[in-house]
Amino acid sequence: MKKNPLEVMKRIAWVLAETFLLCLFFVSCGEEIKNNPISTSTNPNRDTVSSGTVKQPGSLQKAYCADGRNLVFRYYWENQNLYQLNSGKSMGVMYDGDMSRNHNYIAQYGCNTICIDDVNSIGQLLSYGYLAENIFIILHPGAWDQKVDAAVQQGVKSFYIDEPCSYHLESLVQTCAPYIASRGGTLTISESEFDYLNWYVYGGRGYIGALINLALSTSPSPFVSCHTHFDRTTVLGVTFTMDPRDQWSYIMSRVPNLFKTVIIKSRQSPEDLGLLFGHAKNIGINKVLYFPFMDNGTTYAGIENAIVQGWYAHWILQLQKERLQYWCCPDIYWDPQECSLNSWHYTGYTQWQ
Repeated sequence: MKKNPLEVMKRIAWVLAETFLLCLFFVSCGEEIKNNPISTSTNPNRDTVSSGTVKQPGSLQKAYCADGRNLVFRYYWENQNLYQLNSGKSMGVMYDGDMSRNHNYIAQYGCNTICIDDVNSIGQLLSYGYLAENIFIILHPGAWDQKVDAAVQQGVKSFYIDEPCSYHLESLVQTCAPYIASRGGTLTISESEFDYLNWYVYGGRGYIGALINLALSTSPSPFVSCHTHFDRTTVLGVTFTMDPRDQWSYIMSRVPNLFKTVIIKSRQSPEDLGLLFGHAKNIGINKVLYFPFMDNGTTYAGIENAIVQGWYAHWILQLQKERLQYWCCPDIYWDPQECSLNSWHYTGYTQWQ
């Protein structure tokens, strides 16, 4: 009987498909985990092995612990507590006179910017790896011009005046700005506003409005920043919140070309820190400086928590090593409540994530 040509073509296609699948099966079963050297890429084989089996060269075979339970393995990325900046981001610390901590900020946490008071510390900061263009020197009334000259001689040309409107330092800003510019430098000024009436009721927007007016009336105009933190006050059962994000948005709407840096108080809740990092990204800010809070007047608190929040916001990357863990489990699936760790080793793979 004559066969239908269409049926013949379908049969040939089916046979080819079966042959391809069989070949794919044998090839995949023949893969083996290679002992590769440390690299900056992830393990290409880490997702090819099913839980409940141990990969042996050339085959998949079941394995058991000494007590008869199933030997189940699990890949795990382990934080090495080392960080580096993500592309296009900048991060640093304000006001820390402890040089050992200043070294740790760049060596461990990946910070590239620092703001200090002592011009004599510049050389040590440069030896730590800070670049001259990422060092800010704080200026105060009296002999500020000598401080500027000493910093410029060492390649540092960024300067900072804190709360000039709160402390009536407007004339200092207007005098410093042209002097610093004549030496190829820049000036940044910052304020905070915690008065609810000034911010939410009166039209001048308090110290933030005064800061912007000061910047616009100074030639050349200094950069502006804001270091307001979340502040919550409860009156007669009603909670009022001073939200720094409102102030950041207001500054950006007024002087977008002068607003490049935000200052975040480090000892805020993880939730508040996360909100601030998110809003900084939303309004196009790429530089964050931490303001460490003093804990009992002796130690700085909150920096490590703030660094972790910066990682959650993808501001910085975390160095991770891949670990292969072997667990003894009653079933073939890993359950931390029912399994016990048998052994582990590093696979040799690392990643910045």
